[in-house]
Amino acid sequence: MFAIVTQCFGPDLGGVEALMTGLADALAAAGEEIAVFADRPHLSDAFARPYPIERFGFIRPFRRLMKRRAIVRAAATKRLAGIFADSWKSVEAIPPIAAPIVVLAHGMELPPDAPRRKARRIAAAFGRAQTIVANSAYTADLARNFVKDGAPALAVAPPPIPPQSDPTAQALGQIDALIARRGPVLATIARLEPRKGIDATLRALPAILAAFPRAVYLIGGAGADLNRLRRLAASLGVAEAVHFLGRIDEAQKAALLARADLFAMPTRREGASVEGYGIAYIEAAWRGAPALAGRAGGAADAVIDGETGLLCDGADDRDVTSALLRLLRDEPLRKRLGVAARARARGELSWPAALPRYLAALGR
Repeated sequence: MFAIVTQCFGPDLGGVEALMTGLADALAAAGEEIAVFADRPHLSDAFARPYPIERFGFIRPFRRLMKRRAIVRAAATKRLAGIFADSWKSVEAIPPIAAPIVVLAHGMELPPDAPRRKARRIAAAFGRAQTIVANSAYTADLARNFVKDGAPALAVAPPPIPPQSDPTAQALGQIDALIARRGPVLATIARLEPRKGIDATLRALPAILAAFPRAVYLIGGAGADLNRLRRLAASLGVAEAVHFLGRIDEAQKAALLARADLFAMPTRREGASVEGYGIAYIEAAWRGAPALAGRAGGAADAVIDGETGLLCDGADDRDVTSALLRLLRDEPLRKRLGVAARARARGELSWPAALPRYLAALGR
């Protein structure tokens, strides 16, 4: 039996939640017996799976203790062939049992300037693992700061995504009503925070609208940056071409990406905050939408420059504007990138193709 020990799991939304749920689903679909030990979800959506999921609430120290005891009980009745942990923090909830551990690394949980005590905790957790699987080359470099004497092994595996559901007619109708026969359509789906580069895309809109007067920009997601972004759109005189959709569900996400000509998320570094990978780029790619990403962080592993999209300096407004205009003006380029992005998302970044890489990290 395989165990998945995670803080993040469905029905909650997010990149790590999608990754860990996808891993569990892929293992079950491959005929493996699994058990999931996850934190209590924030969402109350129905969430049925054909494998056991134990949930743990309360404050973190007690949650970790209860999770550890549950894993001990499971190991007493079933032989654990391996354990997947969503981060070094989850490794701390794993009891000292004879099973290889794979710990995933995403980037933001590995600050290069971590306080000494935290750095020791990360190094100790990594030291228990057989393999660290990083989501990008950038994250792998961060992880090396906490690895001693070349152990454990370090692998890079861009996160796959499960098959994406088709948009519903109702959701498509909602998006079409917002677009109102305008175009081209730019889209962003992200937590609203400065490093996502939504403000840089807004600052590019005056030039885009000068070249494409009926262009429209749809932004899905919630976050603390919303009011600042609204004020920025108003001050730039582009508010009529911008729609903030707020938090969107899977059907609305599918509809938005199905209508997008271009996915724009020119990420940049904001202090210690930087994109470790960017699963949203791959979700857009699934629909055939090429992406503009920032070079900072691990987005270069999600968007292959000149092949599935373009990279730019997300901290340079001129570079962001130039790249967006290039993609919008060159339709053959945009379509070529979109076709390649779709093929990659549905091929090498699908779970059937990716699961052997995760099993190999356990020595299978």
